[in-house]
Amino acid sequence: MVKRLFAALAFMLCAAPAAAQQQQQSDVRSDLPAAVAEEQITVSSDYRGSYVTVFGVNPDRRGRGDIVVVVRGPEEQAVVMRKRRVFGLWMNGDPVRFSEAPSFFAVLSNRPLRSIANPEAIWRYQLDPAASAELASAVPAGGDPSAYRAALVRLRRAQGLYQEYYGRAAPDQRGGLTMYQGGLFRAVVRLPANAPIAQYHADTYLFRDGRLISAQRIPIGIARVGIERRIHDLATNASFLYGLVTVLVALAAGWAAAFFFRRT
Repeated sequence: MVKRLFAALAFMLCAAPAAAQQQQQSDVRSDLPAAVAEEQITVSSDYRGSYVTVFGVNPDRRGRGDIVVVVRGPEEQAVVMRKRRVFGLWMNGDPVRFSEAPSFFAVLSNRPLRSIANPEAIWRYQLDPAASAELASAVPAGGDPSAYRAALVRLRRAQGLYQEYYGRAAPDQRGGLTMYQGGLFRAVVRLPANAPIAQYHADTYLFRDGRLISAQRIPIGIARVGIERRIHDLATNASFLYGLVTVLVALAAGWAAAFFFRRT
Protein backbone atom coordinates (compact mmCIF):
# COMPACT_ATOMS: atom_id res chain seq x y z
CA MET A 1 0.00 0.00 0.00
CA VAL A 2 2.79 2.40 0.92
CA LYS A 3 4.63 1.58 -2.29
CA ARG A 4 1.51 2.36 -4.31
CA LEU A 5 1.14 5.71 -2.57
CA PHE A 6 4.76 6.62 -3.30
CA ALA A 7 4.35 5.53 -6.93
CA ALA A 8 1.19 7.62 -7.32
CA LEU A 9 2.90 10.63 -5.73
CA ALA A 10 5.90 10.30 -8.04
CA PHE A 11 3.62 10.08 -11.08
CA MET A 12 1.75 13.22 -10.02
CA LEU A 13 4.99 15.13 -9.52
CA CYS A 14 6.24 14.13 -12.97
CA ALA A 15 2.94 14.80 -14.70
CA ALA A 16 2.31 18.18 -13.08
CA PRO A 17 4.88 20.19 -15.13
CA ALA A 18 3.70 18.64 -18.41
CA ALA A 19 0.07 19.33 -17.55
CA ALA A 20 0.91 22.89 -16.58
CA GLN A 21 2.72 23.43 -19.86
CA GLN A 22 -0.21 22.03 -21.87
CA GLN A 23 -2.59 24.23 -19.92
CA GLN A 24 -0.43 27.26 -20.56
CA GLN A 25 -0.30 26.53 -24.31
CA SER A 26 -4.06 25.97 -24.44
CA ASP A 27 -4.60 29.38 -22.84
CA VAL A 28 -2.90 31.10 -25.80
CA ARG A 29 -5.54 32.93 -27.83
CA SER A 30 -5.53 33.63 -31.57
CA ASP A 31 -7.27 37.01 -31.43
CA LEU A 32 -4.25 39.15 -32.31
CA PRO A 33 -5.36 41.11 -35.40
CA ALA A 34 -2.46 41.25 -37.86
CA ALA A 35 -1.89 41.30 -41.62
CA VAL A 36 0.87 41.84 -44.17
CA ALA A 37 1.07 44.57 -46.76
CA GLU A 38 1.79 42.05 -49.53
CA GLU A 39 0.78 38.41 -49.26
CA GLN A 40 2.44 37.64 -52.61
CA ILE A 41 5.89 38.99 -53.53
CA THR A 42 6.85 38.67 -57.19
CA VAL A 43 10.37 38.02 -58.43
CA SER A 44 11.40 39.26 -61.87
CA SER A 45 14.73 39.60 -63.68
CA ASP A 46 15.59 42.85 -61.85
CA TYR A 47 14.78 41.51 -58.36
CA ARG A 48 17.07 43.02 -55.71
CA GLY A 49 15.26 41.89 -52.60
CA SER A 50 12.05 43.12 -51.03
CA TYR A 51 10.48 44.33 -47.80
CA VAL A 52 7.95 42.50 -45.67
CA THR A 53 5.62 44.76 -43.70
CA VAL A 54 3.49 43.33 -40.90
CA PHE A 55 0.95 45.53 -39.15
CA GLY A 56 -1.64 44.90 -36.50
CA VAL A 57 -3.19 46.06 -33.25
CA ASN A 58 -2.90 44.95 -29.66
CA PRO A 59 -6.32 43.56 -28.59
CA ASP A 60 -5.75 44.97 -25.11
CA ARG A 61 -7.42 48.38 -25.13
CA ARG A 62 -4.89 49.68 -22.64
CA GLY A 63 -2.05 48.64 -24.92
CA ARG A 64 -0.46 46.44 -22.27
CA GLY A 65 2.05 43.82 -23.34
CA ASP A 66 4.89 43.40 -25.79
CA ILE A 67 4.76 42.55 -29.48
CA VAL A 68 7.11 40.08 -31.18
CA VAL A 69 7.04 39.41 -34.93
CA VAL A 70 8.96 36.51 -36.51
CA VAL A 71 9.29 36.14 -40.29
CA ARG A 72 10.37 32.59 -41.16
CA GLY A 73 11.43 30.94 -44.37
CA PRO A 74 11.12 27.22 -45.19
CA GLU A 75 13.20 24.66 -43.33
CA GLU A 76 16.25 23.23 -45.10
CA GLN A 77 19.27 21.06 -44.41
CA ALA A 78 22.55 22.66 -43.35
CA VAL A 79 26.13 21.59 -42.65
CA VAL A 80 28.61 23.20 -40.23
CA MET A 81 32.28 22.22 -40.02
CA ARG A 82 34.74 23.38 -37.42
CA LYS A 83 38.31 24.23 -38.37
CA ARG A 84 41.04 22.21 -36.68
CA ARG A 85 44.81 22.31 -36.84
CA VAL A 86 46.47 19.23 -38.40
CA PHE A 87 50.28 19.20 -38.73
CA GLY A 88 50.35 22.98 -38.73
CA LEU A 89 47.59 23.33 -41.32
CA TRP A 90 44.01 24.46 -40.72
CA MET A 91 41.57 21.92 -42.14
CA ASN A 92 37.83 21.30 -41.95
CA GLY A 93 36.80 18.91 -39.19
CA ASP A 94 33.99 16.39 -39.22
CA PRO A 95 30.75 17.88 -40.57
CA VAL A 96 27.77 18.36 -38.27
CA ARG A 97 24.51 18.16 -40.18
CA PHE A 98 21.22 19.83 -39.39
CA SER A 99 18.10 18.15 -40.73
CA GLU A 100 16.03 21.31 -40.29
CA ALA A 101 17.22 24.90 -40.12
CA PRO A 102 15.33 28.06 -41.11
CA SER A 103 16.45 29.30 -44.51
CA PHE A 104 15.45 32.80 -43.38
CA PHE A 105 14.67 34.07 -39.90
CA ALA A 106 13.96 37.60 -38.69
CA VAL A 107 12.67 38.47 -35.23
CA LEU A 108 11.43 41.96 -34.40
CA SER A 109 10.18 43.24 -31.05
CA ASN A 110 9.31 46.53 -29.40
CA ARG A 111 12.08 46.02 -26.82
CA PRO A 112 14.92 43.52 -26.31
CA LEU A 113 13.61 39.97 -26.63
CA ARG A 114 15.32 38.80 -23.42
CA SER A 115 13.39 41.48 -21.56
CA ILE A 116 10.07 40.20 -22.93
CA ALA A 117 10.37 36.43 -22.40
CA ASN A 118 12.65 34.13 -20.44
CA PRO A 119 15.06 31.75 -22.23
CA GLU A 120 12.69 28.80 -21.77
CA ALA A 121 9.82 30.61 -23.52
CA ILE A 122 12.14 31.84 -26.28
CA TRP A 123 13.23 28.26 -26.92
CA ARG A 124 9.73 26.78 -26.61
CA TYR A 125 8.13 29.15 -29.11
CA GLN A 126 11.23 29.15 -31.37
CA LEU A 127 11.83 32.87 -31.19
CA ASP A 128 15.53 32.21 -31.78
CA PRO A 129 16.81 30.53 -34.98
CA ALA A 130 19.02 28.20 -32.94
CA ALA A 131 15.89 26.73 -31.35
CA SER A 132 14.63 25.65 -34.79
CA ALA A 133 17.90 23.97 -35.85
CA GLU A 134 17.50 20.20 -35.47
CA LEU A 135 20.71 18.15 -35.37
CA ALA A 136 20.79 15.17 -37.74
CA SER A 137 24.28 13.87 -36.93
CA ALA A 138 26.34 13.35 -33.81
CA VAL A 139 28.62 16.12 -32.60
CA PRO A 140 32.35 15.18 -32.58
CA ALA A 141 33.74 13.98 -29.28
CA GLY A 142 34.24 16.87 -26.90
CA GLY A 143 32.05 19.15 -29.00
CA ASP A 144 29.17 21.26 -27.77
CA PRO A 145 25.91 21.19 -29.80
CA SER A 146 25.13 24.77 -28.78
CA ALA A 147 28.46 25.90 -30.28
CA TYR A 148 27.53 24.45 -33.67
CA ARG A 149 24.08 26.04 -33.50
CA ALA A 150 25.70 29.38 -32.65
CA ALA A 151 28.10 28.96 -35.60
CA LEU A 152 25.18 28.31 -37.96
CA VAL A 153 23.40 31.43 -36.72
CA ARG A 154 26.58 33.51 -37.00
CA LEU A 155 27.27 32.40 -40.60
CA ARG A 156 23.73 33.04 -41.80
CA ARG A 157 23.57 36.35 -39.97
CA ALA A 158 26.64 37.44 -41.95
CA GLN A 159 24.73 36.54 -45.14
CA GLY A 160 21.76 38.64 -44.06
CA LEU A 161 19.52 35.57 -43.72
CA TYR A 162 19.18 35.78 -39.91
CA GLN A 163 18.19 39.15 -38.46
CA GLU A 164 17.14 40.52 -35.08
CA TYR A 165 15.85 44.02 -34.33
CA TYR A 166 14.05 45.71 -31.49
CA GLY A 167 12.45 49.12 -31.41
CA ARG A 168 11.96 51.58 -34.23
CA ALA A 169 14.13 51.02 -37.31
CA ALA A 170 17.23 53.21 -37.46
CA PRO A 171 18.48 54.64 -40.79
CA ASP A 172 21.34 52.09 -40.89
CA GLN A 173 19.08 49.11 -40.12
CA ARG A 174 17.11 46.88 -42.48
CA GLY A 175 14.20 46.35 -40.11
CA GLY A 176 12.43 47.37 -36.94
CA LEU A 177 9.12 47.43 -35.06
CA THR A 178 7.28 50.65 -34.29
CA MET A 179 4.47 51.02 -31.75
CA TYR A 180 1.78 53.69 -32.19
CA GLN A 181 -1.01 55.03 -30.04
CA GLY A 182 -4.03 52.81 -29.57
CA GLY A 183 -1.97 49.62 -29.63
CA LEU A 184 -1.16 49.79 -33.35
CA PHE A 185 2.18 48.37 -34.45
CA ARG A 186 4.13 48.02 -37.69
CA ALA A 187 7.10 45.72 -38.30
CA VAL A 188 9.31 46.02 -41.37
CA VAL A 189 12.10 43.65 -42.38
CA ARG A 190 14.10 43.39 -45.59
CA LEU A 191 14.33 40.14 -47.52
CA PRO A 192 17.74 40.04 -49.22
CA ALA A 193 18.08 38.90 -52.81
CA ASN A 194 19.79 35.68 -51.67
CA ALA A 195 16.77 34.61 -49.58
CA PRO A 196 15.13 31.50 -51.07
CA ILE A 197 12.08 31.92 -53.26
CA ALA A 198 9.48 29.85 -51.44
CA GLN A 199 6.57 30.03 -49.02
CA TYR A 200 7.17 32.11 -45.88
CA HIS A 201 5.01 32.99 -42.90
CA ALA A 202 4.94 35.76 -40.33
CA ASP A 203 4.14 34.89 -36.72
CA THR A 204 2.95 37.65 -34.42
CA TYR A 205 3.00 37.21 -30.63
CA LEU A 206 1.61 39.20 -27.73
CA PHE A 207 3.46 38.72 -24.44
CA ARG A 208 2.43 40.12 -21.08
CA ASP A 209 4.55 39.74 -17.94
CA GLY A 210 6.63 37.06 -19.68
CA ARG A 211 3.60 34.93 -20.70
CA LEU A 212 2.36 34.38 -24.22
CA ILE A 213 -1.19 35.73 -24.42
CA SER A 214 -2.06 35.65 -28.12
CA ALA A 215 -0.50 34.57 -31.43
CA GLN A 216 -1.33 34.72 -35.10
CA ARG A 217 0.24 33.24 -38.26
CA ILE A 218 0.11 34.90 -41.70
CA PRO A 219 1.31 33.18 -44.91
CA ILE A 220 3.58 35.04 -47.32
CA GLY A 221 4.35 33.79 -50.81
CA ILE A 222 7.39 34.61 -52.95
CA ALA A 223 7.11 33.49 -56.56
CA ARG A 224 8.80 34.07 -59.90
CA VAL A 225 6.88 35.74 -62.71
CA GLY A 226 7.38 36.29 -66.43
CA ILE A 227 10.35 34.83 -68.29
CA GLU A 228 12.10 34.03 -65.00
CA ARG A 229 9.33 31.62 -64.05
CA ARG A 230 9.26 29.98 -67.49
CA ILE A 231 13.01 29.36 -67.49
CA HIS A 232 12.91 28.04 -63.92
CA ASP A 233 9.99 25.71 -64.66
CA LEU A 234 11.70 24.41 -67.78
CA ALA A 235 14.98 23.77 -65.93
CA THR A 236 13.17 22.06 -63.05
CA ASN A 237 10.53 20.01 -64.84
CA ALA A 238 12.32 19.26 -68.14
CA SER A 239 16.02 19.38 -67.41
CA PHE A 240 17.01 17.42 -70.57
CA LEU A 241 15.05 19.75 -72.82
CA TYR A 242 16.46 22.78 -70.98
CA GLY A 243 20.02 21.51 -71.51
CA LEU A 244 19.34 20.80 -75.19
CA VAL A 245 17.86 24.26 -75.76
CA THR A 246 20.81 25.87 -73.94
CA VAL A 247 23.33 24.03 -76.14
CA LEU A 248 21.43 24.95 -79.33
CA VAL A 249 21.24 28.62 -78.29
CA ALA A 250 24.99 28.63 -77.54
CA LEU A 251 25.76 27.04 -80.94
CA ALA A 252 23.52 29.52 -82.72
CA ALA A 253 25.14 32.46 -80.93
CA GLY A 254 28.63 31.18 -81.79
CA TRP A 255 27.69 30.64 -85.44
CA ALA A 256 26.13 34.09 -85.68
CA ALA A 257 29.21 35.74 -84.14
CA ALA A 258 31.56 33.87 -86.49
CA PHE A 259 29.44 34.80 -89.53
CA PHE A 260 29.30 38.46 -88.52
CA PHE A 261 33.05 38.84 -87.90
CA ARG A 262 33.85 36.95 -91.10
CA ARG A 263 31.89 39.50 -93.13
CA THR A 264 33.40 42.50 -91.33
